[in-house]
Amino acid sequence: MMKATLIYEIFGKKSSTNFEISNTSSTISDDNSYELKLDTKITNNDILYMGDLFWKSPQRPSVGLKLLSLSISISNFDKDNSFSFFQHGYQSWGFSTVYNGSERDTSPILQFLKTSEENYFTQHSGKLGDFISEGLTILYNSELKKGFIYGVADDSEQNTKFRVQLTRENKISSIEFIYDLYHLPDFKGNQGIKLTTIKQISITNDPYLAMDEYAKSLGKKNGVKRNDQPVPTGWCSWYYYYTGISEKIILDNLNEIKNRKLPIEFFQIDDGYQKEIGEWLIPNQKFPAGMGFLADEIKKVGLKPGIWLAPFLIRKNSSFYQMYPEALLKDENGNPIQAIWQPIWGLDDTYCMDITHPIALDYLEKVFRTMTKEWGYNYLKLDFLYAGSLDGVAYNGKISPAQKYRNALELIRKTVGKNTFLLGCGAPIMPSIGIFDGMRVSCDVTPFWSIHWLRKLLQDKHALSTESALINGLNRAFMHRNFWLNDPDCLIIRKDKNSMTYPQTILMATVMGLSGGMLLISDNLSTLDESRMPILEKSLALSKKCQKNNSIPLGFMESKFPGGIYNPGGAYGFWNPENKPSELKFYFPYPLPFEKANDHWTDEKFTAYEFDAETSILKIKLEPFQSIAFLIENE
Repeated sequence: MMKATLIYEIFGKKSSTNFEISNTSSTISDDNSYELKLDTKITNNDILYMGDLFWKSPQRPSVGLKLLSLSISISNFDKDNSFSFFQHGYQSWGFSTVYNGSERDTSPILQFLKTSEENYFTQHSGKLGDFISEGLTILYNSELKKGFIYGVADDSEQNTKFRVQLTRENKISSIEFIYDLYHLPDFKGNQGIKLTTIKQISITNDPYLAMDEYAKSLGKKNGVKRNDQPVPTGWCSWYYYYTGISEKIILDNLNEIKNRKLPIEFFQIDDGYQKEIGEWLIPNQKFPAGMGFLADEIKKVGLKPGIWLAPFLIRKNSSFYQMYPEALLKDENGNPIQAIWQPIWGLDDTYCMDITHPIALDYLEKVFRTMTKEWGYNYLKLDFLYAGSLDGVAYNGKISPAQKYRNALELIRKTVGKNTFLLGCGAPIMPSIGIFDGMRVSCDVTPFWSIHWLRKLLQDKHALSTESALINGLNRAFMHRNFWLNDPDCLIIRKDKNSMTYPQTILMATVMGLSGGMLLISDNLSTLDESRMPILEKSLALSKKCQKNNSIPLGFMESKFPGGIYNPGGAYGFWNPENKPSELKFYFPYPLPFEKANDHWTDEKFTAYEFDAETSILKIKLEPFQSIAFLIENE
């Protein structure tokens, strides 16, 4: 028997009601107010869960009723075998990797970090083996080579997540589907609330290949047409200058690209040009000629101009905040909702607009029309997009956070047109499918390897670091060309302002190049050491080899940081992300590259491996942070 719990509130007072679901598809809540219809469809050992929620009581719903969440506990899962668990993060920066029952699912200690990195509506218990995964999850037994995928199966009307509890022996004790409703229901007539369809997929071999097929299907459901064009390559101002850019700095780097004849396509101006966060159409005094002038200059050297903005964020000094306080998202007391605390912008809070308000929507349309049609930018990086799905008292409170976010994205896409490249960042993953051309799939990279000690102290597993960014890029590789083009973030190759060692830099370049995703650099090109240019050239060669076929991470669901990539186009890579020598072990049913080519980075023959042809088990010995790559012609 399945069980369900609906949590709601009336004028802020929380209550709940329960359902017991037997073999019939319809059940009434224990307070006789709601009807839950849940149908299951079984096809080739896969199961679709489809549902609707209706108001059943003869009395009208109470004024002030707000539905919060619906959780459904299922019982038809494998209780005998042990499984590893894949936790998928809510948005671009959400850390995504594999866990076991002896680990904890914790949130950052500080609320502003939780707000800006996790689902606003998800509460992680921090108990052993109790995990919540956003949008999709995987349970997999690597010895038996079997498991299950649970994931959304259509254009989500609600953010949907999966709570799985594992014992210390990694056996499943419970599975729940949780729907984030968080809106005022409109139960008119027989109108109900359609629940996001969930798909349960049986895995019988390689979990990554199963995920790739799932992603293809979900992409098609959301209107994604596979893009087989080469991925964008380019330059971005952020990771060397941060907000310290100027018109002169932009023109100097543009001139360097021209003089060096770098084989890139885009030139992106990041944060630092605008007068204020939320004041996107007025540049600051460091850009006297304006942003349209820079777009023209970029085009003159044969590149496509790109620009950054955080369209849903607003700060107090912006004219929008001053002129349209009614279009800010507020709490029940009329106070603006904090979207983030970012000291690089100032020590006070940054807020978000109410993206259901007509004034906010008109402003968004004006901003995007100006940037694309008047200034001439055809590559836009949209950042901090999670702010569009925060909870608050909205102008239109009758739609879920996922719906209001999706509606705003559709307005943006309609305004800029289909020929403008939209890159999402800090974006809720599932409701973004079908809108964006590219998507950041990781936290920010950094000029250092591991998470800073202070962020570790704050239990912030989503904190920015190059190591975490590479982990996410590998574990979300199944999204590439199925949802959008994956953006693993920028490659840092410089010596100055970079505390990564040379092997760590090469490891970064290896993973990013072999991912086949977008490839941008973010260095001061006027001071870049010539000895580092071959890193970019060789990274581009790796990427080029991985364009026709999607790359396959090796060791997916077996380690937090998969240790290799195979691309059917003839590209291979292996790495040791640890600060100690390691022996990697893979199931490797692919042609061996070691006798056909030398290492791409050193041009030396690699011999520190063993291969068992009967079991297809490959063992590789690597030094700390060592990475190797191979390109095979005519494969």
